[in-house]
Amino acid sequence: MIHGREVSGQLPMPNRWLIFFSAILLLAACAKPPRQELDATEYLVARAYAFQAPSYAVEEYQAAFSALEDGRRLIAERDYPAAQEALAFARQHALRAYGVTEMAKARKAVEAEFDRLAEEDAGRKAEEEARRKAEEEVLRKAAEEEARRRAEEEARKAAELRAFTDYRVGSNETLASIAALPGVYGDPLLWPLLYQGNRDQIKDPRQIYVGQVLKIPRGLMASDLELARQKAREMGLFDLPQNGVKLP
Repeated sequence: MIHGREVSGQLPMPNRWLIFFSAILLLAACAKPPRQELDATEYLVARAYAFQAPSYAVEEYQAAFSALEDGRRLIAERDYPAAQEALAFARQHALRAYGVTEMAKARKAVEAEFDRLAEEDAGRKAEEEARRKAEEEVLRKAAEEEARRRAEEEARKAAELRAFTDYRVGSNETLASIAALPGVYGDPLLWPLLYQGNRDQIKDPRQIYVGQVLKIPRGLMASDLELARQKAREMGLFDLPQNGVKLP
């Protein structure tokens, strides 16, 4: 007993009313639909969707989307505490899906850049190979042309070595028959060349003698050959055809 009053286990009336109203306020707060949480969750899930999370982070996005649907359903059933938990779960996985998608896109961009560089390198190598082959082809053709020219030059020199530089007249031979020989000119109409080259010992082109050594003029131009043929046709000696057919 204090001051003549007995102390009981009950709280004073004002304290009981404070606890009562606090509980009511807490219940009222819990009874309020989590609209802000729902809006925030819908925003994050929509952002993840727009960022192509369904393609890059399938599991995370699906978990976020399913949790958002659960949150909506729980709000409709007025189970707000459970709805808040579902929405918090949805936000967490929406953010995770966004992050996974971001990393996947970055990796894909790096791979695309790598592929582009590899393609450029392959194209550059192909161009270099084509240029190298073209250069080799030019060099090959130049080498073939040089080899052909040398072969022709060697053949010409060999022919000159085989060709007579002088000729000893035999029996029953004429300037035309000598000019027709392969080792001389191979053309009977070119006999005037023999005549002009041996004027010191031939006075009449129709008169040559056995044992005479005739010089064979070489290094003549095409115009010299044609002029000789024309002269032979004009003179009409040795019964030669006008087309210069070789003598038998």
